[in-house]
Amino acid sequence: MQPFRPFSADVLRWIALLVATALISVAFFDMIRGLLVPLALAAITGAMAQPLNLRLTERLGGRRALASTLSLILMLLVVILPMMAIIAVAVGQAETLARGIGALAGKLNAADWSMKVPDWIPFEGNLEEFWPRVLSKLGELIQAAAGFFVASLSSVTLGAAILFLHLFVFFYSLFFFLQMDTPILVHLLRFTGLAPETQQRLNERIMSVSRATIKGTLSIAVIQGALGGLGFWVTGVPGAAFWSVVMMVMAMLPAIGAPAVLLAGALYLAIKGQYMEAVGLAIWATAVVSTIDNFLRPWLVGRDARLHDIVILIATLGGLGMFGAPGMILGPVLAGLFVTVWTTLAETFEDESRPSPKGDSHDG
Repeated sequence: MQPFRPFSADVLRWIALLVATALISVAFFDMIRGLLVPLALAAITGAMAQPLNLRLTERLGGRRALASTLSLILMLLVVILPMMAIIAVAVGQAETLARGIGALAGKLNAADWSMKVPDWIPFEGNLEEFWPRVLSKLGELIQAAAGFFVASLSSVTLGAAILFLHLFVFFYSLFFFLQMDTPILVHLLRFTGLAPETQQRLNERIMSVSRATIKGTLSIAVIQGALGGLGFWVTGVPGAAFWSVVMMVMAMLPAIGAPAVLLAGALYLAIKGQYMEAVGLAIWATAVVSTIDNFLRPWLVGRDARLHDIVILIATLGGLGMFGAPGMILGPVLAGLFVTVWTTLAETFEDESRPSPKGDSHDG
């Protein structure tokens, strides 16, 4: 056996290879950094749509390209185009709401508001003096909300070119991900050097958490937002499509959800004097929209692993802050990856540290 030489030619070649690999990898990921989000979404969507694509491939006699094309067209017609239409209507309604909110804020600040409090209520004088200040602060709050809407609309307009670029990368990548025999995640896990059984366990758990996130969280959020928007439209609350999108986002946040927006709409109707509509909307929020989760989640998620509500809340908010709108999907999925990887590694170390049955019988 030859002695180890720290500066031998073989060691230097390995060091040079590792340094070159690291530099090229860093340069490559820095180059595609702006496209990582649509690539990740395409990989997740491809994994979710793989069962549908495999069934289409079998029916079409093994023609993968045609099956992938049909899968893309189906997703485009069923999911993408309806969502884009809703968002387009919501953007127009948000612009109208922003103008109306600005006018309402000016009225609240300029008008001389008074409130007659019954004599039997304690501190009625203090309450009458306090009411104009409450309305003034409410006007400032509404004006700030209007400014936020206008700023959001400006960012949407300025980011249109980037949005179309990301959509192109998403669909182009998804087309090829659907044609793979093995999901892209399995290929990535092979580079980890983990044992094959550990790779399989990781892949199964990651897919389980991703399915639970997409089907259980996102699907229910879309359904709750649509039902909430329907309630706003029936009761005459302005900007029903816009508030529907807001409720879809809110529905992904545990302990908050779409019913909070609906109850705020019921309060708005009550202030306007539409008491029947307010009561109806409140009943719709509590009896229908808030209970959808209890009925649909067990059916949609099934036995798939589900993240804790606290993890989903933190991951959704963090994902929105880091990735923007795609963070509603990427945040919980990334949290699921984090929990799954650490859980699997802990179980792997426990299995390796546990004595084998042969060793136990020998000791006995």
